[in-house]
Amino acid sequence: MWSTYKGWLCLTKLAFVFAAVKFCDSVAMSVVSVSVGQTATLSCHNTIQGNVQVVWKDKDLTTLTLDDEVLVEDRRFSIQHKYQNDWDLQISGVRTSDSGNYTCCFVVTTDCRTIAVVSLVIQIPPSVVRISNDVTIPTGGSTTLVCNAIGVPEPTAKWFLHRPNADSRDLNASGEFSIVSAKPSDAGRYECIASNGVLPNAYRSVQVTVTFKPQVTIPYREVRQQLNSDTLLECHVRSNPAGERHWEKNGRRLDNEPGRYRISSLRGSDDTETLYALIVYNLRPDDFARYACVARNQFGTATESALLSSWHNGTLRMLSSPRDAVAQTGQSIVIDCAVDGMRKDDRLVWLHQKPGSESYIKIFDTRDVAGLPSANATAAAAAAKRKYAIVGQYSLEVKSVAMDDAGVYHCLVSGLGNFSANLAVVHRDPSIGSECSAQTNVTPTFVTIAVVVSLLAVFVVVFIVVVMIIVRYYRKQLARSRHEHSAVTKPERYSSLDPIAPSRGSNAVYAAHILDSL
Repeated sequence: MWSTYKGWLCLTKLAFVFAAVKFCDSVAMSVVSVSVGQTATLSCHNTIQGNVQVVWKDKDLTTLTLDDEVLVEDRRFSIQHKYQNDWDLQISGVRTSDSGNYTCCFVVTTDCRTIAVVSLVIQIPPSVVRISNDVTIPTGGSTTLVCNAIGVPEPTAKWFLHRPNADSRDLNASGEFSIVSAKPSDAGRYECIASNGVLPNAYRSVQVTVTFKPQVTIPYREVRQQLNSDTLLECHVRSNPAGERHWEKNGRRLDNEPGRYRISSLRGSDDTETLYALIVYNLRPDDFARYACVARNQFGTATESALLSSWHNGTLRMLSSPRDAVAQTGQSIVIDCAVDGMRKDDRLVWLHQKPGSESYIKIFDTRDVAGLPSANATAAAAAAKRKYAIVGQYSLEVKSVAMDDAGVYHCLVSGLGNFSANLAVVHRDPSIGSECSAQTNVTPTFVTIAVVVSLLAVFVVVFIVVVMIIVRYYRKQLARSRHEHSAVTKPERYSSLDPIAPSRGSNAVYAAHILDSL
């Protein structure tokens, strides 16, 4: 009953007001921008003194409020009258349909004193409404990528290129981006980012694949090795699609053969790159030949070869070879492979073979620059500088051992052979005290043993020399004593030596007699 009466009262009051209202010609404009779901406050300040009535209207000129009374059923509208002259219209949980011009009228008796118009702008985050599909193009081909976005204010769509193991690149293109005369380096993930200052931004991606004929690179065109040794031949292949790859020896195709050949492949930095390796075991005279790496797909064939030749160097010596070991996670461990006599043309390679895997990860190669992985090394080998270190005479240090560091470690030395050891990794026991060393050597270094042995040898030699000098001196003294007292009995002869070597000398004389009797 009260609500009905209140409604009739408001309508009567409103009719009275608008019967006397005449809108002013001048309009004060302002803009309020909010995002969907936020609260919008439209300010209206009255500077006129006296009995003033305030009316708010929406974009359709529908009367929303009269003074502090809300005349519509939408409870999202309210009047904020914190100060005497402020009549702010507040809209909570704004919607896109709320955008438009809102009019604030100040009415005094029969005259309109002020009309303020506030433009409410509803900001809408960007969204991508159209994006190109993933596309595959041949080398030399062309395509155009399209990205259309909407939002308030109008968003800008920019293109970025992401490639494996490379920094993202801003293509400085909006909306559309064209690829002309495509190259393999144009392949990658193209990302469209739409933004208009209202979060969140919109992200959509297109995968561009460029097909091309194989590219084959052999980093070592000539490999020299001794008879009865193992050797490794490397071949780096880039192709899309992958196609078929194989090794040939003097024009004859090779396959995996236990005890003779092993062929393995390892994915490189992306799907188009592969490390294709051939291991020849226990070299025989007929193994010294030319080996070719052949890659083929529907766009063409590529071939590169390497010469495996006989080589002998009698100066290389294996001082200590790898031994099986167990390490705890978080520790560092040194796997011995101490080699003496390494020269510029000699080669030493460390490989890691994980449990159950037939492929190898190259960790270190003396032929690479500064002993680090070369530019053509695999993605796993590229991280070797942070994970591994070469200590002493080519021993391998594995830093901060993790569970995936377990497996067989191969130390391949040209002219000496393949030396391997198995590393088992167990979780570290947290109860072990901090006084325990975090680094464990598999065996003592040869250098330490050699220094100790050398010091002992020097000590023994010096001791023998000193004893011989003392013995020689007392032999002369005994000979002189015997000559001067030849007629005296043996007890007198012994007592005659007392003035020569009182107390302390008698022990040396006795030692001399013992040596004479030997």
